[in-house]
Amino acid sequence: MSQIIKEINKRSVPDLFLMPNGKVIKTKEEWEKIAKPYWKEVLLREEYGQVPPVINPTYSVETNRIDFAGKAVWQTVSFTFNHNDKSHTIPTQLIYPVGAKNAPFFLYLNFRPDIPDRYLPVEEIIDNGFGIFSVGYHDITRDDEDFTNGLSGLFQTKERKKDEYGKIMCWAYMASRMMDYLQTRDEVDKERVCIAGHSRLGKTALLAAALDERFKFVCSNDSGCSGAALSRGHCVGAETIKDILGMVPYWFCDNYQKYIDRDNELPFDQHCLISLIAPRRVHIGGALEDIWADNDNQFLSCASASKVWGLYDEKGLICPDRLPVEGDIFTDGELCFHLRKGKHFHSRTDWLIYMDAFKKWIRK
Repeated sequence: MSQIIKEINKRSVPDLFLMPNGKVIKTKEEWEKIAKPYWKEVLLREEYGQVPPVINPTYSVETNRIDFAGKAVWQTVSFTFNHNDKSHTIPTQLIYPVGAKNAPFFLYLNFRPDIPDRYLPVEEIIDNGFGIFSVGYHDITRDDEDFTNGLSGLFQTKERKKDEYGKIMCWAYMASRMMDYLQTRDEVDKERVCIAGHSRLGKTALLAAALDERFKFVCSNDSGCSGAALSRGHCVGAETIKDILGMVPYWFCDNYQKYIDRDNELPFDQHCLISLIAPRRVHIGGALEDIWADNDNQFLSCASASKVWGLYDEKGLICPDRLPVEGDIFTDGELCFHLRKGKHFHSRTDWLIYMDAFKKWIRK
């Protein structure tokens, strides 16, 4: 038995192909009709909460300038949502190479609205031929337990239901509304839009891609617990469900509280989330010193989900039969993984790896 399979078996992760009624999924058609809707329903009900109703916003566009040594056009696109006699406006930043038509794009969920930003090397991304559509997540809804502010306030009911959306769902919801807007722009290659985020926004990027199939590529950087990493069999020093819910329970629905100190009893795990994105491209990034994000379990989550790509006659994770080590970059399959040196950060090194993987995918 291979080393990777032994490590997965130690964690007893739920079998993606075994349904509660005993049916074993064997074909792409069965996956699409039976297993995929099942795992999606479980994840929304038990972890992230239900998707709020779609509101079509109005847009206003302001061209700031042709910037970055004259190489790029920079526009502020403001989204105004009106619902239940409430209104909320979210500014976003759209940047693309001058003269771009059908350019591949990164839709980036950022911690700040700044252009450029310490997590977002705009000029380097533009120089590599990509456009960027960025939003500061606090402009969507604040990262706190108050659900009456921002976008979440438009949907807030008097009493939260057990499966009502958490803040991660709100941020993912906005990503899809941004994707709606990109469909209207000639500068954008609609089949080459990658959603990306770091840490809690790496979790958000995975959820957004799982729910919205228009995202053909997702880069989730250091997303860890309740993102890319398996919760079952977590490594020493890694974040647990109890840890994350002790600090930020409002990221999730209230049903998730049931699994505090019960990580190994989950009826799902994070490989289920990754599997929902198949057969599209997924890239998980880790950092060697980011023990909290559990690099081994991020990797094993990819390995556990990988077989779903096989149903579509695609290669999932292609890697040596071992746990990851510093410097690994696995981008030959549709399910990619890298582990760089350093700490929890969305670094220039990560961006270069993601862009190389994006260009490699485009050339296929």
